[in-house]
Amino acid sequence: MVKDMLAAGQRAHEEGKLTAYTLIASAYDEIIRAMDIVPLWVENFAGICSAKRNAMPFLEKAESHYFSRSMCTYALCCLGFDALREESGGMPSNAPWGGLPRPDMMLGTGTMICDPRVKWFQAARQYMPDVPIHMTNVLWPAYQQNIDHREVQDYYIRFMVSELRDLVAFLEQRTGRKMDWDRLAGLVDLADRTWNLFWETHELRRAVPTPMGTGDAFNTMVPLAFMLGTQQALDFYTALNQELKNRINNRMASVPDEKYRLMWGGGLAPWFALSDFDYFAAKGASFPVEISYRLAEPLYNLNLPRTSDPIEHIAWRWFKYLTYWYDAARKRNGSYPEVERMIRYIDDYQIDGIVIHEAFSCRTWHPGLICQLNTLKKIYRDIPTLVLESDMVDIGSYNESETHQRIDSFIDILENEKSQTSGP
Repeated sequence: MVKDMLAAGQRAHEEGKLTAYTLIASAYDEIIRAMDIVPLWVENFAGICSAKRNAMPFLEKAESHYFSRSMCTYALCCLGFDALREESGGMPSNAPWGGLPRPDMMLGTGTMICDPRVKWFQAARQYMPDVPIHMTNVLWPAYQQNIDHREVQDYYIRFMVSELRDLVAFLEQRTGRKMDWDRLAGLVDLADRTWNLFWETHELRRAVPTPMGTGDAFNTMVPLAFMLGTQQALDFYTALNQELKNRINNRMASVPDEKYRLMWGGGLAPWFALSDFDYFAAKGASFPVEISYRLAEPLYNLNLPRTSDPIEHIAWRWFKYLTYWYDAARKRNGSYPEVERMIRYIDDYQIDGIVIHEAFSCRTWHPGLICQLNTLKKIYRDIPTLVLESDMVDIGSYNESETHQRIDSFIDILENEKSQTSGP
């Protein structure tokens, strides 16, 4: 499916259709599809470069242009790729799966309080000064223990609706076409059904033994993250849902000899090292659940207001998703929404231990992970935890032998915990 997405971008470029650099979880998926803009998912492309272990030439090219290796390596990889593509006047020879074509526009976003999502495309303008940028800000209300986010939700909704309508106006101006609001409403409904089915399908993984682990989940998030608002995405999760039910009924486990159930407690995946999940599996450790890329909560629990405006519906869906765990956190003094999510998953999925990945170049997400673990220990219980350290793209940060040694030590801790719990 990822190959098909890249190929679609390449065909669109050749056929004169409009394309756009786009970012994951930006609330504009259905809008760009309704306007027939072909998305080019840059973070996904950097992940492909990482998984195929050929990102280094792009990272080094960006460094030669005085971008620091310590900045987000998703951005660094794509900036180096852009530089090589512009210098050569064609696709770099080492571009995986045909590479990304030159976009017609770049759609940035202030979502997720991540500075590359604001500055990345501005930096890319030095290679593509003629390519326009549009910024859509979909704010994430800060969690505060003593303030109910519903007191300010109307302001956030008005702001998000205004921002999304501004994006529509920009796309109408660039395409010369007006938005088909009925089509957008249909795509929003399709996205809602896909969103719910994604959540329901992942809930099946509570089964013991689990039918699907995090290694596969990191792949099966693709339709939700990059194909929302398409029939193909809904069909994919319909099939996956049935497959997991069949696996549960036939006792087909992700790890046949499941001894330990682990949670991926946060952090971007080291895409070049997904084989580490096989190493865990060889030790009898499965991953029934993960924090990363679990990009949906059940809409029927979000209490979305009824509205005939698809833009307003998108804004409410996004706001309610981002604040889903706030109430649970307020009920427990000293807690945080992210920690409450961990606690729920530990209980629901019968988790024995937590693994997190500190990707050194993602300073937005990863610095908070240790705080979350410390809070979890303080307010809930001390659960065995393994902290892995590398990156999501830069393979130079990764040492396989050292990582496997740390996994071995962690498994020993889990085994000791099991023996103490079960007794002689």
